[in-house]
Amino acid sequence: MSQAVRAVPTSIDSTIAELRRVLGASFVLTDEADRRFYSQDVYRSGELPAAVIQPGTVEELSAALRVVASAGLPIVPRGGGMSYTDGYLPSQPNSISIDMLRLNRIVTINPDDCYVTVECGSTWKDLADALAPRGVRTPYWGPLSGVKSSIGGALSQGSIFLGSGRYGAAADSVIGLDVVLVDGTVLHLGSHANGRGQPFLRQFGPDTMGMFLSDCGALGIKTRATFRLVKILPETRHISFGFDGPDAMFAAIAEVARQEIVSESFGFDPGLQNQRMKRTSLKADAKALGNVMKAAGGKLAGLKEGAKVVLAGRNFLNDAKFSAHLSFDGRDAADVESKVAVARGILSRAGREVENTIPKVMRANPFAEVNSMLGPNGERWVPVHGTVPFSKAATMFAALDSVFAKHADAMARLEIDHGYLFATVGVVGTLIEPVFFWPDERLAFHERVLDHDYLAKLPKYPANLPARELVMRIRDELAVCFMEHGAVSFQLGKFYKFQEGLEPSAAGFLQQLKSLVDPHNRMNPGTLGLK
Repeated sequence: MSQAVRAVPTSIDSTIAELRRVLGASFVLTDEADRRFYSQDVYRSGELPAAVIQPGTVEELSAALRVVASAGLPIVPRGGGMSYTDGYLPSQPNSISIDMLRLNRIVTINPDDCYVTVECGSTWKDLADALAPRGVRTPYWGPLSGVKSSIGGALSQGSIFLGSGRYGAAADSVIGLDVVLVDGTVLHLGSHANGRGQPFLRQFGPDTMGMFLSDCGALGIKTRATFRLVKILPETRHISFGFDGPDAMFAAIAEVARQEIVSESFGFDPGLQNQRMKRTSLKADAKALGNVMKAAGGKLAGLKEGAKVVLAGRNFLNDAKFSAHLSFDGRDAADVESKVAVARGILSRAGREVENTIPKVMRANPFAEVNSMLGPNGERWVPVHGTVPFSKAATMFAALDSVFAKHADAMARLEIDHGYLFATVGVVGTLIEPVFFWPDERLAFHERVLDHDYLAKLPKYPANLPARELVMRIRDELAVCFMEHGAVSFQLGKFYKFQEGLEPSAAGFLQQLKSLVDPHNRMNPGTLGLK
């Protein structure tokens, strides 16, 4: 989506000069290339911001927000940038984008009292790496994009994957939060509200913290978070099963989820399986293979696991129309094997076991580079998703598939491919995520964020407006379909039909809350459909 570059108006030059005084000139970006990058997410472009600021402390952020407040300019917070729903894209000209990644310190690790406090610009990988030597982790411990994704971004946008099969989404593991409001006011919420004690328990009077979770930055900017800690269990096993159809797969993975034994449970339809198998062969990926062997423990065991991956190659799913991939953790071999036995008994009723390469490699490389944000042949990529109760997963999938069927001819003509990712979320429901692939030009986002050596191997495509517009139209129809079926979506941003799906009293209360903390609607305007 090309844009004409707007010059920064003279009327805000003094504001930018004051921001440079507060933060230092090197942390106030006004170069066109930087502004272009910060105007984009994984999927598309918004308005160019007037400037990008990079505060390094909560005090700097608070002071900078007071400067921007005096000028009445819109503010758009940004974490690791892994969103695809316009969540941090400026919707108004002359916005100030706030890059939070310099607030990345691990504040306190307290294994005895089972909590960790971290600044919200830290990545999930950095947090996991800091905790691992203590033998602990957060219950939910990150998305697969955790090498880039920030703590604050996940708490703002909503996030699942590592640990979600047992512990749910990111917001389910947080117990304390600091938030800076649009005028620079700092709020201490949840366990952080306890002014005379440690931040060990979320419940400290009314749960005002919950109102600032999954807000996509519409209410305030998250600066510090405290999470529960759990022990890292020493034994891990993985299994994979193929199924002839989606209904059998949905029923099986739901039944496993209800047993509360699985750490991660995800699956693919034939379309996404084919896309995955087009990627670089696992046996040629030295880093992935090396980590699988290392994760297996002893030298002989590692060689055996590596040999299994190599021998399986990329053909082990050829006969599986749908596939499910599960990881289990246990206190010892007997514990984890008993969990696997329960799951295998459930899955084998309607499925057949296949090589477990995919969950094995995923867990051995949990925070890989985010190169999958382009297709295996350099195609553009974007998902849309929703979570429904276990009992509604098959109905939801059929409804989504009917949307694709309606556009099948046009998609084929424009070379638009699609597939589905599935995952169970704790004991509450199934996430269904349709994913698009189509030939189109890259964004500045891809050029800066993805691995440069990987990009060099991929073909480039010219701008493809017809395909891009059809993807946008189908994606909008899928969002409506999710809303009409009562699905819950993460990464709400400015894309999902959030207001349309809200019960009226809830919508009214949210608008009142927005008016209280941001009376002039300057904090990430347009997010959540708030006015």
